[in-house]
Amino acid sequence: MMPCSTQFEYRAWPSEGMPHVEALHHMFGIGVAEIRTDTYVLSANRPEWFMIMRGGTRVEIKVKIGEQDPVSAWKILLKSDFPLRRSLVRTLQETFPAAELPDRISAPGDLLSWVGQDASICAVSKRMVHFQRGNCTAVLAQVEADGCCAETFCLTAKRYEPLVAALEMIPGPRLPNLHYGSWLQRSVLGIPPAPVAEDAQKAERASSWRAAFLALPVGSRRPDAALRW
Repeated sequence: MMPCSTQFEYRAWPSEGMPHVEALHHMFGIGVAEIRTDTYVLSANRPEWFMIMRGGTRVEIKVKIGEQDPVSAWKILLKSDFPLRRSLVRTLQETFPAAELPDRISAPGDLLSWVGQDASICAVSKRMVHFQRGNCTAVLAQVEADGCCAETFCLTAKRYEPLVAALEMIPGPRLPNLHYGSWLQRSVLGIPPAPVAEDAQKAERASSWRAAFLALPVGSRRPDAALRW
C-alpha cells in the first residue's frame, strides 16, 4: 500500500475526435499503448470519493479535495493489491456499513459482491496511449461503459504549475474539466449533475482548496515553477 499523495488533474471529453493528438506528440514524443478494463465503485455515502479497481489486480481510492479552474486537486488515499491491506478494508467497512465486509478480502469478485448492494459499479473498457515527459503525464483514451462510448483526454501532475503550463501549450478549444466519476454518473448511470452552488458555498470551497494548496510543500507550489522538458 502506498501513502497518501496529491495529484492535480485536467480531464476533458471531446465529442468529435481527439483535438490534441498532434500537440501531444509534438510535446511528449512517442506514447505507450495499453488496453485495460477498470471498475469504478461510486458510493452515495461518500460522493466526494470513488474507488477504482485497475485491471482487476489493484484497488485505489481517490478523494477530490478541491478545484481551481481549470484543474482539480485529488488525494490518493489508499492503494493496495489483492489481498487488500487491513487499512483499506477498514475504510471500506466505514463507507459501506450495511455490506458487513469481512476483515480479509482476497479477490476482486469478493469485493464487488460485498459492496455492490450499496454502490453503483461501472466497468470501463479503455484503449489508451500514455505520454510522459518531465513533470506531466498525458493520456488519450477511447472508453466504453455499458454501451456508452466516448473519448477522453487527461493531463496529470504532482504539482499545479507544470500542469497548467502544459495545458496552456495545447491548442483550444478548452473543454470543461470533468472527472471519470462525474462522466459515469451523467452518461452511464443517468444521474443529473448537482445543482449549481450558491456564491457563498463556492467561496467556501475555493477557500478550502487554497488552504489545501498552501499546505503542500513549498517546492510543490513555487510561483516560478515551469515545465522542464
